[in-house]
Amino acid sequence: MGLALLKENEPIGVVRKDFEEALLQLGDMARISEQRLTLKVDHWIDETYQVQKREIEQVCLAIQSYKK
Repeated sequence: MGLALLKENEPIGVVRKDFEEALLQLGDMARISEQRLTLKVDHWIDETYQVQKREIEQVCLAIQSYKK
């Protein structure tokens, strides 16, 4: 039995090194897109939280003013 040799080129395919580089670039693009999306969602959540917090504070102040 012979050992299988690592082929660098396939007759109809692409060079393995080029494929690996392209795959790494694709992974980097996916990671960057995920980070951007995460930042946008975090920003939206923070903005929504701040708006709701201000509204709650205004309602609390209104309630306190009616109690006096």
